[in-house]
Amino acid sequence: MPLAAPSEAYRALVTELAGSDDVLGAVITTHKVAVLREAGDLIDRLDPLAAECGEVNALRRETGRLAGFARDPISVGRVVDDIWPDGEHVVCLGAGGSAIALGRHLLARPAPPARLVFTDRSGAAGSHLEAVLGPWAESRRVRLEIHLGAGPWDQLVASGPPGTLIVNATGLGKDRPGNPLSPVAEFPPAAVVWDLNYRGDLAMLRQARAQDGLVVYDGWQLFCHGWAAALGPILDLPNEMDTASRFATLAAPLRARP
Repeated sequence: MPLAAPSEAYRALVTELAGSDDVLGAVITTHKVAVLREAGDLIDRLDPLAAECGEVNALRRETGRLAGFARDPISVGRVVDDIWPDGEHVVCLGAGGSAIALGRHLLARPAPPARLVFTDRSGAAGSHLEAVLGPWAESRRVRLEIHLGAGPWDQLVASGPPGTLIVNATGLGKDRPGNPLSPVAEFPPAAVVWDLNYRGDLAMLRQARAQDGLVVYDGWQLFCHGWAAALGPILDLPNEMDTASRFATLAAPLRARP
C-alpha cells in the first residue's frame, strides 16, 4: 500500500482482514498511525499502548472481531535500552509511529532524558506526537521540542552535547531516497547514531560511519525485535526475546550489509 493511501484503502483492508477466516492477523509496518486514524472504528479492542499512542502495528482476529496492539514501544524500548542505556539528550529526525514509540519508552525510564527533540515535515505528525508525549514530558519534567520543516536538520543535530542519541526515523534512505541531513552535516562528539533503516540507500548511516568517534547502529536489531514483538500477540509467542534472536540468526546469511 502506498504511503499516501486514501482512507478507503485502509478501511477495505481492515474489513477484509476481519472477515477472513483463514487469517490469524496482520503485522503493520509503515502505516501504523494511519490504520488507526482511518479505520479505528473497525477495530473492536485496543491494548492500552495502542489507545495511548494512537497507532497499531499488530492486528489479531478473535472470532470475527479485531484486536489492535501497539508493540513498537516495546520493541524500540528493548533496542534503545541496549544501545543507549542512559543519556540526557535525544534528537529524533521524524515524528511518526516509531518516533512516538521511542519517546514513550524514554519518558517512562526511571531517569528519563532531560531533553527530547523531534522533527518532521508534517504538522499533523508533530501535533499527534505532542498530544501523546506532551503529558508525559510535563509530568516527568522533560523538555520536549518539535521542529517542523523539510530540513536538512544539520544545525539541530550538531548542537547536541557529546553523547547525544541521534535517530533517523524519517524513512528517508529506505521508504524514500534521501537524507534528512546535508552532505556536510556533523554529529556531536561521541554521539550514538541510530538509523532505523536496515536496507536501502542508508545515506545518513554511511555519513555517520565516516565521522570518527561515533557509535553507529543500523535498524537490523529493531527489525528482528519489531517482528517478534508484533507477532507475539498474534501467535501467542512464549518468549519474544528468544524469537528475535532466532530471527537474527536465521536471516543473517540473507542480510544485505550496509
